[in-house]
Amino acid sequence: MCCRATDKPKRQKFKRYPIGFFQIDIAEVQTVEGKLYLFVGIDRTSKFAATQLVDKADRKTAWESVEHLPKVVPYHIHTILTDNPYGQRHPVR
Repeated sequence: MCCRATDKPKRQKFKRYPIGFFQIDIAEVQTVEGKLYLFVGIDRTSKFAATQLVDKADRKTAWESVEHLPKVVPYHIHTILTDNPYGQRHPVR
């Protein structure tokens, strides 16, 4: 017997992460004055978010944003993950 219309596929369980596992990303923001860059860090478990708006997206400002994160997060950060590190997208010349 095959699947009936009322049969629902089993949901896959999401991997659990301990609090303090942060995903970092960057977004370009258009303003009236020009471009700005928004660095965002979000805890995968608690969904606590920290942001920083900067005028340049280079290695220096990326590193400053990573250094800023522990100053504003009220608990221990044990992992910082990014899927597009700036150095890999824009090689140093």
